[in-house]
Parts: sequence; C-alpha cells; structure tokens
Amino acid sequence: MALQRNSCVIFLSFFVAATYYLDESNSLEYRVGDSVWSIPPYSHFYSDWSSAHLFYMADSLVFDFETELSNLIEVAALDYQNCSANNPIKILNSGPATIILKEAGAFYFLCNLSNYCDLGQKISVIVHDPHANSPPSPSPSPSPLPTILSPTPVPSSLPLPPTVLSPNRSESPPAPMPATSDQAPSPTTDLVHTNGSSNGCSGHEFDTAFVVHFVGISFTFWILF
Repeated sequence: MALQRNSCVIFLSFFVAATYYLDESNSLEYRVGDSVWSIPPYSHFYSDWSSAHLFYMADSLVFDFETELSNLIEVAALDYQNCSANNPIKILNSGPATIILKEAGAFYFLCNLSNYCDLGQKISVIVHDPHANSPPSPSPSPSPLPTILSPTPVPSSLPLPPTVLSPNRSESPPAPMPATSDQAPSPTTDLVHTNGSSNGCSGHEFDTAFVVHFVGISFTFWILF
C-alpha cells in the first residue's frame, strides 16, 4: 500500500515538472512597446500595443530603459487609473527590467517619474492560463426561416350583380315626366279643330249643313224611285 502511494506521488511530481518544462519551452518574451520604455508618442500607445498581443503564463515582459532615466512600478488597478505609486506592489529602478508572468490575471505597470504616467507611460496586460478551458465559441445563430405567405382567402360566393327590378315587383315604376307647355299638340285634336273650322264655320253650323245635305239626297232618291 505504501509502495503504491509513493508511486502516485512520484508520477504526479514528474507530471508537474513536465508541464512546467513544456510551459517554459513554449513561453515568449516581449519587448514592451517594441521600443524603449519611455514617454510614448501618444497617450494610448501602450494600451494599443498590449491589446494587439495575447499573453500566457510563463511569458515575460522586458521593459527596456536606462537606469535613472526611467523606472518601473507595479501597482493596483485603482492606482493605475490615478497614476499613483503610493502603494506599490513591486519597484524596479534598474533597467532593463524583466517581468515573468507567473499567474493569470490583470497586471498594471507605470513610471512615476515626474508626470510621465500622465503622458501615457503606463501599461496593463491580461495574462491567460494555457491549461484553462477556452470559453466555448458562440453557436451560430440559426438562419431565419423563409417567410411563408398565406394564401389569399377565396370568397365563398361571388358578389351578385346589381338588382334589376322586374315589372311585377311591388316597387312602383318611375312617374312619367310632366308634359311641358311646349309639348307638340295631339294629331287628333288638330284634325278635329281643322275639320271644324275649315270653311270658317263653327261646329254648330257644320252639323246643320250636314243634316240639310243628307235630307236633300234622301228626297231626291225617293222621287226617282
């Protein structure tokens, strides 16, 4: 039992040593800003440089500066924002200075000479653990389904044409238009009027003449036959 436990301890020790060796062999060294650690050409120069790199545990940062011309102080996040070195975590006055990134997390560095920090001589780096599980990549959002147009409803029955009333409907036909004063006279009336006044005689005179003529003709036929 003791032999088995010792074997497990030896195996774990070997595994840790091998992992550390592999980390050291894969580590990278970065020259901060790819230039001398000094006042940058613009205020967010070092922030842009840090954002363009991916740092892992066992990597190292080299701050290249000459002694007494600059310094390097590690501070907390709040002091970094305020460019304050009242509570330093680490102070390095001799250059060049090398910082080995042994832990994962965020680390903050600045120079507290004069107003160099206010002019942009500060940098923050994010260190990643190479053995930590990488966050799952976001799953692609499903493509939107094509819009299905609903068919236009067909009416159950077609609209009926306008109703035409037949002659036998209860509705009375439209009243005739009243005759106007300039309406043409009736032919019958004209004829009677013409016959009655053809010889300048009134209706009574015309009747008397007709009776006399008829009696004369009857009397002539009676004499002859």
